[in-house]
Formats: sequence, structure tokens, C-alpha cells
Amino acid sequence: MLRRRSLAPIALLGFVGPARAQDQPDIPMLRDQLMALEKESWEYLRTHDRAAMRRFLPEDALQIYSDGTRYFKDDVIAYMPNYRLDRYEIEPTYGMRLIGPNAALLIYCVTSRGAARFNRTETSKVLATSLYVRRNGKWWAVLYQETPSHASNQGEKQ
Repeated sequence: MLRRRSLAPIALLGFVGPARAQDQPDIPMLRDQLMALEKESWEYLRTHDRAAMRRFLPEDALQIYSDGTRYFKDDVIAYMPNYRLDRYEIEPTYGMRLIGPNAALLIYCVTSRGAARFNRTETSKVLATSLYVRRNGKWWAVLYQETPSHASNQGEKQ
């Protein structure tokens, strides 16, 4: 009888152990999922899909661009018709850093070509980071930030 009781904690550990492992996110899958969301947001900008961008960004979203300008959600939506994104290319060597179970940072280099209204077309390369936060089971891009890349083609005019 004593032997059965001594096995009970070991059996209980067997049930608890896998449950903890299941709580851990699948990092490669989450990385790909967040990059898919990020690419969707670039497509919304390219196609001027303001309604989709409005659904994509949370109310507290903040975007900081390589020139230092800051845009909140409503600013981003209002600016979209005034910007033409011809193309963008995200380098395949992007990374992700899990901050906690409900927060992750996506880090990547992107080269884009486009122009603000009445400006010349420019090609720029930046290091971009997007902070995603999971709220009620949905991942939201709450912060986007760009830093000019040293390998940038900024200033190229056409």
C-alpha cells in the first residue's frame, strides 16, 4: 500500500510535465505566423486597403519611421492615400524574439520603393522591428519602428 502512494507523485509529475511543454509556443510556427501578418500589413499599404489596415492595427498602435516621424493608428490610415508603395522585399533572414507568452518582437530588413505624394520615388532599406502582443487570442502589431540600414540606398532618385 505504501508503494502505491509513493508512486502517485511521480505519476502526477508525468501529467504536469507534458502540460508545461504544451504551453510553450512553437517558435518557428509563431515566427512564420507573425511574418505573415507583417507581410499582410505591407500589402494593405501597397494596395491602399485602409479598411484592412484599420482592422489590422490596434487602437493603441504606434509606428515610428526611419526619418523620426511618428504615426498613431488614425494617422497611418489618413496617410495611406498619400503614399505610393511600388514594391517591397523582406529579407528571408528575419528573426523573432519571444518576450513572454503574449509578446514577441519581429526583426527584419526590408527594402522598399515608393513615394509620398508630390515627392520623387525613393528606394530605402531599413531594419524594422514590430512588437506583437496577443490580446484575447489575437496577435496585434502595437509598435513598428524603423532604423535606416547602413547598406541603404536612401537618396536614390528616379
